[in-house]
Amino acid sequence: MNLNFLNKTFMPKRSKKDLRQFALLSQLPQEVITDQPRITLIGDQEIVVENHKGLISYEDALVKVNTNISPLAIEGDKLVIERMDSETIIIRGRIKSVKYFFDPAQGRSD
Repeated sequence: MNLNFLNKTFMPKRSKKDLRQFALLSQLPQEVITDQPRITLIGDQEIVVENHKGLISYEDALVKVNTNISPLAIEGDKLVIERMDSETIIIRGRIKSVKYFFDPAQGRSD
């Protein structure tokens, strides 16, 4: 479900606090209203990144995904992109670490 249009159409220039309160009152997931990624780690074998902003790079030991917060680095062994569409990336393999990083070449996304 992609409701990013809410940010532009109905709630321009709102603070993050206002958006979180709106999410609570409307019972919509906070990440939908605030345009933040939802990251689900399933054991050490699979990660699902929803509401991403694109793939930065892909190798079998490191996958970098762009998000509104910051680029996300997923490190592991035999990483494979199982599925990718405009909203969701599913990565499988042996996941060793997941972390946000600031890359001066990419610029900060917040």
